[in-house]
Amino acid sequence: MRAALLAGWCASAALAAPGTLDAPAGKFAVDVASVKPGPEWTETVLRFPSPVRSPWPRNDTVWAHLIVPKGVEGRRSAAVLVLPVMAAPNVWIETRFVHRFVRDGLVVMWLEMPTQFHRRPDPSEPSGQVFLARTPQRLAANFRQSVLDARRALGVLSARPEVDPARIAVFGISLGAIVGSLVYSVDPRPRFAAFLLGGADMPTLVLNGSLTGPFARKMGVKADELRRAWVGLDALDYRAANAGRPALLLNARSDTVIPRANALALAAAFPAARQHWVPFGHYTSIIHLLWLPRWVSARLRAALGAPSSSVSISKRADRK
Repeated sequence: MRAALLAGWCASAALAAPGTLDAPAGKFAVDVASVKPGPEWTETVLRFPSPVRSPWPRNDTVWAHLIVPKGVEGRRSAAVLVLPVMAAPNVWIETRFVHRFVRDGLVVMWLEMPTQFHRRPDPSEPSGQVFLARTPQRLAANFRQSVLDARRALGVLSARPEVDPARIAVFGISLGAIVGSLVYSVDPRPRFAAFLLGGADMPTLVLNGSLTGPFARKMGVKADELRRAWVGLDALDYRAANAGRPALLLNARSDTVIPRANALALAAAFPAARQHWVPFGHYTSIIHLLWLPRWVSARLRAALGAPSSSVSISKRADRK
């Protein structure tokens, strides 16, 4: 699939403090930027402040796309928070999943991640490309902002009249899966999670991944620097707390962007998870979009107690 992590430049402004991953208390405004009715669903674009101040003012407003299927009026439905691939020019891949989820009766909110789309530090910057910074400290600060933004978005989603707050899941792809795994580790509100092409033990992933490793070595990034910066920011740090949390993990057998060792580390971080493996690599696994959205949607609905459809579920994934 498309790159989730791309090398970017480092801001010269002061770094955000590492701080806690607790969702900050206090009220904040949620604005409606636009409403787009359609024959199958209505998309409402919401804006609210990030809990974190970054070096870039444009980045500190979170944009969330709430998609509500027709026919859920007057009742509370199961919902999914979707965290996308990071450094991509669009959400073409995520849209395949979002539309499947909504057609199956789930309310969906997908989030624009830090430095992505509307949140680019400058309109001339490619979406998401400044996320992977030149220093471990800046990367950790960007990652922490992603987690806290997602936790705030969970609060916004839970408060919606169309949503049953007891039936929410987190879904992420690539870097969205890595961020989502930490959100799921520290936030008790999601009932289930599904992570595609994700991993854990971020310090080794950054150094050994085929996309990030060459850049990290060129910048002279050291393993001990990454580990110091990443304390408390990895799902592996919460393995004991995650012991009973169900999750669906799907990884590609020939993925070099998320090495197999890091995919297995994500499974180790969630002892109750079911991990499946599909053929091909991080990018070539795009072929599985022919069946994967329907397959994931069925498992989300089952975990959330949502009505099942008559769709036949593919058995193309395995756990080898």
